Amino acid sequence: MRFQIRPGTDPVARADRAILAAMGMPDGGVLKVGSTHCMVKPGDVTSPTSLAIGELAMANAGHASGDTVDAKRTILPQAQRVELEAESMPLDARHLARALQGIPVTTGDRVRIEAGYGDASSKAFEVVVRDVVPDGAAMVGSGSIVGRRGEMATMAVEVVDHPAGTVVGEAPTTAEALLTGLDTELEVLTGWLALLTSSADLPKAWGLPTVAGILLEGPTGCGKSELVAAAAAAVGATVHEVSLEMVFKPDKLLDVLEKATKTTAAPAVIFVDRLDSVAGDEGMFRNQVAAILRWFVDAVADRPRIAAVLGISSAEKLADSVAMSPLLPRRLAIPPPDLNRRALLFEAALARVPTSDIDFAALAARSAGFSGADVLAAIVHASAFIAPNGGSVSQEILLRAIEETTPSLASTSMGEMPSYGFERVANLEEVKQRLTESVIWQMTEPERFARLGIEPPRGLLLYGPPGTGKTFVIRALANESGAAFFPIKGAELLDKYVGESERAVREVFARARAVAPSLLFFDEIDALAPVRGNSNNAVTDSVVAALLTEMDGVSDRGDVFVIGATNRKDLVDSALLRPGRLEVHLLLDLPPAPSRKAFFEISDVPLSDDVTIEALVDNTEGLSFAELSGVLREAALQALRRDATAIEVTWDDVEFALNRYSKA
Repeated sequence: MRFQIRPGTDPVARADRAILAAMGMPDGGVLKVGSTHCMVKPGDVTSPTSLAIGELAMANAGHASGDTVDAKRTILPQAQRVELEAESMPLDARHLARALQGIPVTTGDRVRIEAGYGDASSKAFEVVVRDVVPDGAAMVGSGSIVGRRGEMATMAVEVVDHPAGTVVGEAPTTAEALLTGLDTELEVLTGWLALLTSSADLPKAWGLPTVAGILLEGPTGCGKSELVAAAAAAVGATVHEVSLEMVFKPDKLLDVLEKATKTTAAPAVIFVDRLDSVAGDEGMFRNQVAAILRWFVDAVADRPRIAAVLGISSAEKLADSVAMSPLLPRRLAIPPPDLNRRALLFEAALARVPTSDIDFAALAARSAGFSGADVLAAIVHASAFIAPNGGSVSQEILLRAIEETTPSLASTSMGEMPSYGFERVANLEEVKQRLTESVIWQMTEPERFARLGIEPPRGLLLYGPPGTGKTFVIRALANESGAAFFPIKGAELLDKYVGESERAVREVFARARAVAPSLLFFDEIDALAPVRGNSNNAVTDSVVAALLTEMDGVSDRGDVFVIGATNRKDLVDSALLRPGRLEVHLLLDLPPAPSRKAFFEISDVPLSDDVTIEALVDNTEGLSFAELSGVLREAALQALRRDATAIEVTWDDVEFALNRYSKA
């Protein structure tokens, strides 16, 4: 696509939404522009073919404002390694990786990085990207290794000592912010570390089974390091952090873990971070890694007052022999920040930043997919706006900073955002009101339900004849609520292989939880969850059970609202329709005259003077919304058949179309 370059802002470029949609990127993506790559999102530009990019991006691309360039959509791999060079770098490797997360980098690029977190006085500095593995261009992600040029060979393989009472790699204010909302997790971890590092050697004194430590799982940037540091400080233990980012061979892994085991002085916690870098490999290396990790936990278990904490994004990546080891009996999970925790994170991180009139709930609702580190990055970005001239950070500035911050959890699908709201829904005032009460109120005004001591509904079933606009209405609801939207056809999740459909159901709910608040919309839910015992397909019975588990309190859904749609309510398993599940039932029947009138009034089809809305309403009794659309479409096509230059539809064209859709 050919664009004309216009001045914009770094690091995100802006282009016309319709053009991006035509390029297959309705919500943005990565473009190759000249010699560089840049993130692009829909925005206000001077013309449909304008591409607004910042000064650094222009320089990296080798172009100037006014130049015409060919920009191509590109899908970049995650960077394995990024080497940087600068006169001075006030950030360590961990912070460099966080600062660049979600940003495409190309060898030779100049990139601007913020120097601190949560400090409005911190200044930005520029670095040069000297090398990117693989292929010279990639996206910085949670597994990317970022460091100074010349130090990559030794980076992240050393055992780093953090004395008791210190915080791992963070200023105290930042650590406190990242721990916001993790009180339960901190209490649990502190208890375990107190038991395993106690001066009285409590496990032995009490005759408890031998234990090495625990597994700590959660996405990058959600506070694992900070949690370990705070728990260790609470029990007076030293933290020895071992990062495996640059470990590529089993013998190196063994050397690093052996050094940590032998040189750590009790009481201490050996925190092995980012196991993803070695645990996700397949084949022989995976087996060797599993064997080495089993040796490591055995060695730690033999040392009194030493505890091991293994950090990984998901324990599913570990071999069963490690994940299910009796020496690691506890799995402590830090989930992606939900709506409430994101609000708390913003409030805590802004505690020392000058602000005015901040709505933390609104910030949380607009930051779906943000980790704790992303929240801090957005606040740093907002602080940079006011740093030159002083003042305070406003709600508007924060919302802009959130929009320009790429969520590090965006590897999880962020769902869709329909382009229209209730204004395109013809009449149906009662249905729209019930949807507002059931869905939007609990996301925007939960105190309504709290005042009366009730829990808001968590599910809704929309049923009625085909073509009555069930899917259309729910897509409009998604736009009105501002929630991430996940539309799923019922049959899409069915798989003939045992366990695959149930796994797909769990993954769908997991994606929705990760970017809450969100709407899960199961269209044709009767195909996914029919009445059990009435189907020849045993898979559907298991899927119904999986759905029931996810929709009950057994599996905490967070701010996820579940909606089902069907033409045949009687075919849906009754267990899904009881209170606590899909408890709100709304009938969307064939549109009555007022709804048909509203439909024709908001239609974009131009009508001639001999066509009246009243005549259309009178002649379409018994037709669904889909059939009304078909009538107008067929009438317009007939007008073009009659006259290729026609600009409006006549009554003769309408009558021709009505004959095709008549209810004989």
